[in-house]
Amino acid sequence: MVLSAYYFSLFQPTFNKKTQIVMRLKALVILLLGITITNNVFAAEKPTASHKSVINYYMDSYMNSDYKKLKAVLSEDAVFTSNRDVRVIKHKASDVLNQMKKNEGVIQKDCNISSSIVSETDALVIARVDINYELFDGAQQNFVIIEKDKEGEWKITQVYKVFVTSESEAKKLVSN
Repeated sequence: MVLSAYYFSLFQPTFNKKTQIVMRLKALVILLLGITITNNVFAAEKPTASHKSVINYYMDSYMNSDYKKLKAVLSEDAVFTSNRDVRVIKHKASDVLNQMKKNEGVIQKDCNISSSIVSETDALVIARVDINYELFDGAQQNFVIIEKDKEGEWKITQVYKVFVTSESEAKKLVSN
């Protein structure tokens, strides 16, 4: 049995103009609703929306050498301060980001990272991010200063990195 195009055209649904307009309006409403929901989801994921998300971005950027994540939560004039023996060394945010670009994608292994809030107000947060290396007898403590800017976004303005050796090593240094 051969079915012709005429036979199929008999069963093709026909819609009047009013039905076509209603269907197009429904499709438009669904499209606009999808766009609105998508925009709200992406707006909620802004890394500077809360100090907790800034801390998470900082930790993730460190563990994965992801300079883009760090850049997203850094103030333009951020300063990184660290100790090297008895000296204090300061770096601009751009210097730190450039160094991270060189090591992009290098994943930190054999270490654990954790964070805690030292102090918190509505405009300023001091967080402590600890990095403990399994193959190193010591730890790195990062005191991260996060401030809310004029736009209401949380940004890292200062990071103090302190390299701490084990208690016995610290006692040896003090006793000398």
